[in-house]
Amino acid sequence: MTALPSPRPTSAEDGTAPSADTPWIRTRLRAAPGAALALSLLVLVTAFLAAALPRAIDAQEDTALRDTVARASVADRSVTATLDVSWLSFPYNAESLVTPRSLASTESVFQSFVRPPLALDRRQTVYGVRTAQAAPAMDAYLPRPTAHTPPEATVVAQPDLDRFTHVVDGRLPRPGSGTGTVEAAVTERTAHIMHLRTGSVVHLAGGGEAGLAMRITGVVRPLHGGAAYWNEEPDLKAPTLSTVPGQDPSDPKYYWHFTALIDDRAAGALLGLRDGVTAYWRHPADTGALTARSASGLVASIAALTSGPQAAQLQQRTGLRGLTVEEEGLATLVDPFGRERAATAPLVMVAAVGVGTVAVIVLLMAGELAAARRRTELVLLRARGAGLRGLAVRLLGESALTAVPSAAVGLVLALLVVPTQRFAAAVAAAGAVAAVASLAPPVRALLSVRTVRPGEPEDLVRARPSRRRTVAELTVVLVVTGAVLALRRRGTADGGLDLLTAAAPVLVAVVAAVVLLRLYPLPLRLLARPAARLRGAVLPLGVARAGRAPATATLPLLAVLVALTVTSFGGAVLSGVSAGRDRAALAAVGADAGIEAPAALPAGLADRVRHLDGVRDVAPVRIESGLRTEPGGIVYDLFMVDPATYARLAAATGVDDGFPAGALDGGRAGAFAAVVSPRLAGEFGSSPTVVRASAGSFDVRAVATRKAAAGATAGRNFVIVSSKALAKARPDWLDAGSLSPTALYMTGDHIDGDSLRATAHQASARLTVLVRSEERAALKSTALQSGTQHVYLAVVAAGGGYCALALLLSLLQGSPQRRITLARLRTMGMQGRQRQWLAVLDMLPQVLLGALGGMLTGLAVVPLLRPGVDLTALAFTSRPQTAAVPTVVLDTDPLALVLPSAGLLAVACAVLVAQAWLTGRRGEGTNLRMGDQA
Repeated sequence: MTALPSPRPTSAEDGTAPSADTPWIRTRLRAAPGAALALSLLVLVTAFLAAALPRAIDAQEDTALRDTVARASVADRSVTATLDVSWLSFPYNAESLVTPRSLASTESVFQSFVRPPLALDRRQTVYGVRTAQAAPAMDAYLPRPTAHTPPEATVVAQPDLDRFTHVVDGRLPRPGSGTGTVEAAVTERTAHIMHLRTGSVVHLAGGGEAGLAMRITGVVRPLHGGAAYWNEEPDLKAPTLSTVPGQDPSDPKYYWHFTALIDDRAAGALLGLRDGVTAYWRHPADTGALTARSASGLVASIAALTSGPQAAQLQQRTGLRGLTVEEEGLATLVDPFGRERAATAPLVMVAAVGVGTVAVIVLLMAGELAAARRRTELVLLRARGAGLRGLAVRLLGESALTAVPSAAVGLVLALLVVPTQRFAAAVAAAGAVAAVASLAPPVRALLSVRTVRPGEPEDLVRARPSRRRTVAELTVVLVVTGAVLALRRRGTADGGLDLLTAAAPVLVAVVAAVVLLRLYPLPLRLLARPAARLRGAVLPLGVARAGRAPATATLPLLAVLVALTVTSFGGAVLSGVSAGRDRAALAAVGADAGIEAPAALPAGLADRVRHLDGVRDVAPVRIESGLRTEPGGIVYDLFMVDPATYARLAAATGVDDGFPAGALDGGRAGAFAAVVSPRLAGEFGSSPTVVRASAGSFDVRAVATRKAAAGATAGRNFVIVSSKALAKARPDWLDAGSLSPTALYMTGDHIDGDSLRATAHQASARLTVLVRSEERAALKSTALQSGTQHVYLAVVAAGGGYCALALLLSLLQGSPQRRITLARLRTMGMQGRQRQWLAVLDMLPQVLLGALGGMLTGLAVVPLLRPGVDLTALAFTSRPQTAAVPTVVLDTDPLALVLPSAGLLAVACAVLVAQAWLTGRRGEGTNLRMGDQA
């Protein structure tokens, strides 16, 4: 018989390094296309998120800054240069300074001084000349709201009048009209209100001179009314009704002020009016060029132009010694934004570090899964003489060919989807993802086959921690302790947060993982013996299988803990912001609603208010503010209350659940019992102290101390006494109305502010009505705050997705062995429902460990980090002025603790049950043959 030729051995069979003509990478990718595609998709999504995050943060910050500046008026977002010109200040060349050529030349020089980051919108730049002081218009036909109070007019000369107006009647003014006369145009609104028409003459009084006659030659309609051209003067489009300054407020005098437009070549005619003219060059900021990262540089650039060295150079270049540059609000808009951004940025950084850590862990788990799939093949290659270096090069090429193109696609998508000016951070983030995804599979594979050893069962229960592991764990604990202490000491209010302190929640989760892995074997060992005595097979097998969990379960546990910790931290941030605003609204009102009067409230108002819908209880209080102690001089507020109703108010608002109402009704040795603030308690001591109220003096004795009181302004001292006790001891005060309440505090759900306001104003128009829900609604987020919250929620959601993916990868890693075990048990007669329970019990201890550990870690991280995380900048645009509201801190959100953990448990149980069901349908033979191959 003729012998058949032996097949040519491949590199995977003979254990030698593949030859140059062997397509190693192509062969391996074709061998497992599903795994390569899944890894490519994971890298693409991770690279996209990593590259999009810094760009999204930049985009939302830039949008917030531009929105803040764009909502301001043209004057408030402009940099303006002005020059006062008169024959007194420039006796030889005053008229030449206000010509169109001179104004344009100065504008050209000014633009040469404007450099980034300061960007001005040249399309909106407007310059011209206006009268320095409004001139009285003496014509009798002009309207006078107050007799003998003539209207006043401002005359403006701006170029390009024909481009920004539509002539309704007459024509546009011309430059030459003779000595003492100038042609002018007014808007339709001005002509209607001031009784002007084409041909009207307005005589403007000059400062001791003959004045100026202004002939109206045209009535115009503004084009592009929102442009800076029409916002130089507040009444350029329509007259304004003004009040004569220095008059009696009870009898004010009014007059009309209007503006007229003349040809820019006739500006010299205005020099004869009082105080001459003011030349101006107004430059609105280019909102499209503003970036949040250049906010501080923008403020510095504005300062250099207004009062720095560039201001002196500008005067020298133009030759105008009186030229000044001012900004009426741009710096005041940008500078607070920069401080707010510095305070909110660390919070996003904390979330970014957390989700970045989870993403890296998921990539490492994907590498672990790929290495486990290839371990048998690599062990065979190593046994046949393959070198580590050759394997490393080929494995790296294989993983890089999968990861690098996917990361590049993710980067390109991020650059296209989130357009911003910066891209270096996005490229670096996507490059880091590609590096981790490329290196993780070959490094893990080579570590597993560096030394070929016989296969031994490895599990968490039997594993004994080495000394190196103990030292490493102690090191991690020390690092985490330092990070937490640094965050508690430094805080986030000033933006001073580095990578170590930003990673504090992640490091706390790492410590929790270390502790849980140390404790995990103990309950399994305790359950093993009792479970073995049971008659059924499900629970003993489940406990035994859980104890055989591989030691590599550290990564999924760490991913779950980090993701749940970051999620709970995010929930604590949002809950703290909401709670801070609730406290601010309560501090502003004092209750769910309040009515305050400058003196005593109208009689019977409390009864009418009590019957309104939504009002549950009413507490009348008399407040006398600004009293002083003797001799210390401590300022305090005196509260005269009905103890029972005030105690209910304090309990309903959450200020004080145990207000000592009974103690206020008593007194001894002629002194009235009082509840005082801590500082006054030290001042009063145990002896009676004189209180000088508006009705007279009386003695009080401190019987209780409270840090806060309902209706009291936070941070102020207070004395609370019983109005009933005072009325009983001083009936003449009650008859004189000296004990009548000055405020009503209401509690209840859904109090209608309009009805309450109408009822109060029917009694007196001088009453002030505040509703807590309205005050809470007024505390809206700024564009930066809402954008930061949206980014934070997106980051937390991404972390939750990676957490679920880590759990699925963990289940997938043990899936082959689990299928083999279930198939073998089925051949032994185990029923389908029992196999499903066994599949759940197989991984349930580890999932429970991660879920419960995540809940406990999230619960612990809030008090640990609360002193160092200041959320005030995220809750308020600025600290409310109505009260000294305490710093807004983290507040535990139960839903953020429970829901993610419950979701993970549900997902894990569903996957395990589905796998047990599919195992029964696939057939025992296939699964058992797969086990033989393994």
